Amino acid sequence: MRTLITSLCFILLLSTVSTAKIVFKSIDEGFTGMYVMDDDGSKVKLLIGKSVPGNPRWSPDGRQIVFDNYNFDIKVGPQGSYISIMNADGTNIRQLTKTDNESANYPSFSPDGKQILYSTSHKDKQRSINTLDLDNGEIKEIAHVKASSPNWSPDGKQILYSTHPFGGDTGGNIWIMDADGNNVRKLLPDPEDGQRILRTIPRWSPDGKQILYAQSEYELQQVGKIVVEIHKAHRYMICNQNGENILELDVPKNWKPMGVDWMDDGESVVISMREIELNKLNFVELLDYHIYKYHIATEKLTELTNPEVGGYEVDWVSGDALSVSPNNKIPTSWAKIKLVSTKPH
Repeated sequence: MRTLITSLCFILLLSTVSTAKIVFKSIDEGFTGMYVMDDDGSKVKLLIGKSVPGNPRWSPDGRQIVFDNYNFDIKVGPQGSYISIMNADGTNIRQLTKTDNESANYPSFSPDGKQILYSTSHKDKQRSINTLDLDNGEIKEIAHVKASSPNWSPDGKQILYSTHPFGGDTGGNIWIMDADGNNVRKLLPDPEDGQRILRTIPRWSPDGKQILYAQSEYELQQVGKIVVEIHKAHRYMICNQNGENILELDVPKNWKPMGVDWMDDGESVVISMREIELNKLNFVELLDYHIYKYHIATEKLTELTNPEVGGYEVDWVSGDALSVSPNNKIPTSWAKIKLVSTKPH
């Protein structure tokens, strides 16, 4: 009898959870929130809202989510950023870093889940990559680099990151280094003279043999008193860990990236992107970004998010991660219609 009751309780528990695998950021009714959903775009749940969370990343076991957040002053805007962590259901949110001397962004977990890797911007304008030990809170600076989106390789031996244009640079590249900050080298060659190419959001494949990244090609134009980027093409690329054997995904060149990650254990990728007009100035609303699944072998593209809401800054976790309980969180009713095609439209 006790076994029967236990089994019934277990079944009831399973009926109240969803196997959410994709975490992402979105804007709804003017507020930025963090959401989770299943691989097919169903069972969307709001984890935290009415704040400014960003760049969410799953822990390897799916139990926790790390993200960056801003101290926001309604009169002057963001006032420094810090790293936070929470349970997978949005509970037990706690701040990991301070904003006294630096802004901290782009956090990600170590393969064993014991450390957080993130990039910083100091008040003295120096930038670095740091690690934070979750057991004792110790922070170590491992490299003085202008880094975005740093993340460990699956074996923990290397770190991948991208650079953005700073002070007149002609673009941004993908870099790789040893986990201790040594042996820093470019993954891909710099663009030829006169070209402006920005390579961003690098992500290791689950087996550590390939790297996914987004590439934007642009030129600068003077518009009034400001200089703006005029986009020429956007591409979604995969290369090996030596920057060779480059594969371009079959996605239209006028779809601008906001986030990429692997999914389905390397058989697919998940992309946040939106359609723009090339060769002209675009005013892009974050609401216009949507999340798609791209199956590499078939080149099939499936829209996952609701056309009225959208989503960006995505991260996927494998199917063996823990389920995410609603836990009194607000369910979000998104349309069930999904776009399946070989091209976005």
